[in-house]
Amino acid sequence: MPSRRSFAVVTTCHAAGYRDYGRTMLESYLAHWPADVPLLLYHEGFEPPVVPGRVMPRDLLACSPQLAAFKARHANDPRVCGAELPWRRLRLGPLAIPLPWREHRAAYRWDAIRFAHKSHAVFDAARRTEADILIWIDADTRFFADVDMAELAALAPPDSVVACLRRPQHSECGFVVYNLRHREAGRLLREFEDMYAKDLFLAEREYHDSYLFDVVRKRAQARGARVHDIADGAGWQASHVLINSRLGRFMDHMKGQRKVDGRSRAADLLVRRDEAYWQQNP
Repeated sequence: MPSRRSFAVVTTCHAAGYRDYGRTMLESYLAHWPADVPLLLYHEGFEPPVVPGRVMPRDLLACSPQLAAFKARHANDPRVCGAELPWRRLRLGPLAIPLPWREHRAAYRWDAIRFAHKSHAVFDAARRTEADILIWIDADTRFFADVDMAELAALAPPDSVVACLRRPQHSECGFVVYNLRHREAGRLLREFEDMYAKDLFLAEREYHDSYLFDVVRKRAQARGARVHDIADGAGWQASHVLINSRLGRFMDHMKGQRKVDGRSRAADLLVRRDEAYWQQNP
């Protein structure tokens, strides 16, 4: 039965990230998540606290030699470090159309090395965990209300290989649910990992994790797998889709410059939120 499924959460951050936002994520997680849902915290350059049964720290580079090899292989390649290069082209079948400068200002789109850390934490956690459901959550988040098992079950329909926050350009991967017991989960994750291990990402239009995730998600869907949209279509109206989805009932995502403010902005909300946290938001 879905209510009997086991869950685990995975995230990662480096020392500066833990200082600026990761500690908030960890402390609010301990305050609001069920005690039997462990947090797998992949860390770089610092030692997070160990909370037996609740927080399981893992050194990311020690656990993932594949990530270390990927970074070494591409360390001197400006194409995969988010460089704003005028040679970037849009591939349309056999045609390659140069992108105008304004189209490649968002350098994160090609920063494969930066986002590879996040992806490899997922790959390693999926191999090691005994949980049925693995939930990726970005470390720049805060939980302000309790999360119960009924909510987690609703976020992870048993017939869906993954659940994510869909948007028209690419999914918001600050919160992704992997159903590790689904028949397509192993293949989806292998194809995702091959993007890095075999440098297949170089054939794609963009190199960040959300874009590559969508490539393998679409392949799984083409094979008949179901994907659940946590946002229920809200991503087509709201760019900051997480807080405008059901997740906004209990969490905030301080993506981008919101990290400086320590919370999302009132203008980010396109839906009515009655939770006290949002009423206090300036």
